[in-house]
Amino acid sequence: MHNGKQGSYAFILFLVWPFLAAVTAFKNYRKPWAKNIFWLFCIFYGFTFAIGAESQGSDIVRAVERVQELHSVEMSFARAIEYFQQSGEIDVLRTAIAIGLSRLTDSQPVFTMVLAVIFGFFFSRNLWYIMDRLEGKIFPITIILLSCFFLVNPIWNINGFRMWTAVHIFLFGLLPYLCEGKTKYLWVSVLSMAVHFSMLVPVGVLFGYIMAGNRLNLYFGTFIFTAFFAELDIGAFNNLMEAYAPEILQERTSSYRQEDPSGGGGGGSSRVWYAVWYGRALQYSIIALLIGLFVTGREFFSRNRSWMNLYCFTLLFYSAANVLSSLSSGSRFFVIANLCALALITLYIQNIPREKVMKRFVMAVTPGFLFYFVVAFRIGLYSMSATSILGNPVIAYFMYEEFMSMNDFLKSLL
Repeated sequence: MHNGKQGSYAFILFLVWPFLAAVTAFKNYRKPWAKNIFWLFCIFYGFTFAIGAESQGSDIVRAVERVQELHSVEMSFARAIEYFQQSGEIDVLRTAIAIGLSRLTDSQPVFTMVLAVIFGFFFSRNLWYIMDRLEGKIFPITIILLSCFFLVNPIWNINGFRMWTAVHIFLFGLLPYLCEGKTKYLWVSVLSMAVHFSMLVPVGVLFGYIMAGNRLNLYFGTFIFTAFFAELDIGAFNNLMEAYAPEILQERTSSYRQEDPSGGGGGGSSRVWYAVWYGRALQYSIIALLIGLFVTGREFFSRNRSWMNLYCFTLLFYSAANVLSSLSSGSRFFVIANLCALALITLYIQNIPREKVMKRFVMAVTPGFLFYFVVAFRIGLYSMSATSILGNPVIAYFMYEEFMSMNDFLKSLL
């Protein structure tokens, strides 16, 4: 069947049942229309986004409240500039969306849909960038790894729109540069700083890599050292910030530059064990495979520049994330490190014949990836509404602003 007709049928299916259309898009991922159908599902997800009791106090709640407050305020261009200056924010995009959209509506579904339009575009493109490069019959381990890539920074992360959208924007520019040498995409990565100021760190690491080039042994040694021994001297780091950073950056980052009471693990003692360990399971599994790639694939990387680029940058960025993880918000940089690593590992395991040693590495860490998948997907049920999965745009219109999370929906059935 012609791709144009298939795309039309997929769009009709989206209007009837968006979730099934998204599943169909993954099944037919090689078709040119597939990523746009998934993008449409992301937009539908944003419109039906459920904000439950467990979301109170989160970024998305504060962002919705801001739009609703601004809706009743007279706003000129000069007043908008003044409002941005008084907000204390360095980031531009979310404030611009809040001001612009508040001129039209104070609706939470419309607001989260607009966020999903932006997040979903970069999310779908990054996901398909990997899938478009898969060769041959897809292995089960590849599906598991792709699922983990999906869940490291999924669509429900519009709950923290600024940081997690900035991550996908950064990756959107990074992958074509590393894998294809497309330097024009570097500007996209740089623009991620307009979405969240902390992207200054990844952009800095990227340009450090550009200056230093590929130094596999050095990066691997740094990666091993930081993974097991290195910690950031927070006092010295804060002294440098106070000595050289602009005052507005110091003020905006003060809460981020405190020591992480959880020791960089991303969870305190009050959290249930699986909420603490699922992220660590992913991290330890990735570390093991990155070591496995060094043991078994050094000759391959030395002969293939694009693969070497991605591997070296991943090792370098993982080293930076390891060091910064002792900051209260430093562990967020593991999201970028894990996305880069999963892109590399997925493509390598699927496309490059594996030696016996690498196969053993893969078998050993597969339970860690599966554990991460189960817990990360479970977390998504808190903001994934029942309408997102079971409904369609017509049903969503009649259920406007009354969306129940899948977590609450499943509880009501039990």
